[in-house]
Amino acid sequence: MLIKRLTSMLLLFVLLFTGSIVDAAEPSTSLAAIGQKKQGESLTIQGITSLQEVLVQIMRPNQTMLEMDQLTKAELLAGMTVTLPTNAPLGGYTVKVGSGSDVSVATFLVIASGGGDPDPGTDPGTDPGTDPGTDPGTDPGTDPGTDPGTDLGTDPVTDTTTKPELPAVRPDGIGELKLQAVSRPDAAGVAKAAVTLEALDKAFANVQGAASSKLTLNVQKVDGALAYETTLPAAALTAGGRVRQLTLQTEFGTITLPSNMFTTEEMAGKANVSITLRHIQADSFSGQVREAIGNRPIVDVHVKLDGKPVPWTNVQAPVNVSIPYQPTVTERNHPDNITVWYLDESGKPVPVTSGKYDAGTGLVTFTTTHFSQYAVVYVTKTFGDIAKFPWAQKQIEALAAKGIIAGTSEQDFSPAASIKRADFVLLLMRTLGMTAPAGESFADVNASDYYHDAIQTARTLGITHGFGDNQFKPNQTISRQEMMTFTARALTIAGKLKSAGSGMNLAAFKDAADVAGYASESIKALIQQGIIEGSDGLLLPLASTSRAEAAVMLYRIYHLSGGR
Repeated sequence: MLIKRLTSMLLLFVLLFTGSIVDAAEPSTSLAAIGQKKQGESLTIQGITSLQEVLVQIMRPNQTMLEMDQLTKAELLAGMTVTLPTNAPLGGYTVKVGSGSDVSVATFLVIASGGGDPDPGTDPGTDPGTDPGTDPGTDPGTDPGTDPGTDLGTDPVTDTTTKPELPAVRPDGIGELKLQAVSRPDAAGVAKAAVTLEALDKAFANVQGAASSKLTLNVQKVDGALAYETTLPAAALTAGGRVRQLTLQTEFGTITLPSNMFTTEEMAGKANVSITLRHIQADSFSGQVREAIGNRPIVDVHVKLDGKPVPWTNVQAPVNVSIPYQPTVTERNHPDNITVWYLDESGKPVPVTSGKYDAGTGLVTFTTTHFSQYAVVYVTKTFGDIAKFPWAQKQIEALAAKGIIAGTSEQDFSPAASIKRADFVLLLMRTLGMTAPAGESFADVNASDYYHDAIQTARTLGITHGFGDNQFKPNQTISRQEMMTFTARALTIAGKLKSAGSGMNLAAFKDAADVAGYASESIKALIQQGIIEGSDGLLLPLASTSRAEAAVMLYRIYHLSGGR
């Protein structure tokens, strides 16, 4: 006992003495040795660092996460105690402590509680025949009576699952991997889960077919959680790596992440990415905004790199978000009015034009290229001059509620007025949520013009080529065949429109001879998919397009691009 006490004092002295030297040098983190442990025993992770905060990860023998936490410099020096589960897999464990490239690694061996060497034949992390994640009768992540993340009467460390469940395969072929939060929610209400690159690779390898590059990480519900933070290896979301799609599913919402979320420059020296989805209240917003949102859900999505919050925006890597929502009877009868607001730093609402409710899934979905706070809202908007256009009234009101289209004044829409080329392209890009890197601009489109970015995007994507001499003629009235051509090209790029079959022709229309050569294939494709029908056997390709006609076209392709 005396020897043990002297050893502990000596270790503390060495740590304190070494810490004073490290503070004056380059960042450095080191750990004290842990040694051999039995199942159910406690161990202490102790060390020194010049970093203000470090991420602590304990990996099982199969490289799945046993424990993850964030410690201050002082807390690491004092030591973090972890109790091993009584059924902990036998074998070598790895402890990683640090941030970015400054990471210290220690290992320790877990033996059976009765003593003796590890028996790899009974290691639940390596024996596929006894994998608790593949036996639905014993899956601790799905049994509410033993779920360590929701049973507050049990030790969140000793009761964690032994490994992520091997992916089930859904009817669409996409794999699903269940993740259990590694602890109860912290003081801020955050439940944390993590997965290693090795576990992701193994999960992807178990999913075959066309959807083999897609995987859903289902973070299991934890009682009392206000947010879920999922930590992923940096390589999983860095451009230039494997092209994969990860979906993080929580009780508050689902986020689908592309593999090019971050550039290689942004991720240089980074080890982990943490995505947090938090359910928040409307208390901090203005009275008018609070009243508009009511009791509908609001989520805050943000990201950390190696534990440090960073802003994220990337027009090249749209992220899809889905929020569970139960509409009222009135809302169910008018689903087009259910939409999404982005709440900026000042709390001002900005319409998210892609926001829509899907009655089939019970989800409000939207696409974003930046993380922030998002609220589900119910918006109604009408104009005094559209009642005489019943064939377009519903469509105009729906697009106005989404923030896609606006009136010529607060009260008027001017449905019979012709729409200009610039305005239609702007609305088309807004409807489909299309973005592209900044490219060449037309000579007659100024950077200060409200439609500049939309036309630049359309040119970069090949939707419009202009008239020659680098001219777009933004204020010229758009013809119906120009509108149909722009629409077909945009839908084709978005993967929403197939080319017309060889048997498709325009002979059934009396004015088919008026269709320009450049517009013929586009019009055929739109007719084949039922997006346009003509009127009294006419296509009227040379006629101008009214604002009401444009609204009807945009409404059709809005719903063609997903969900009702």
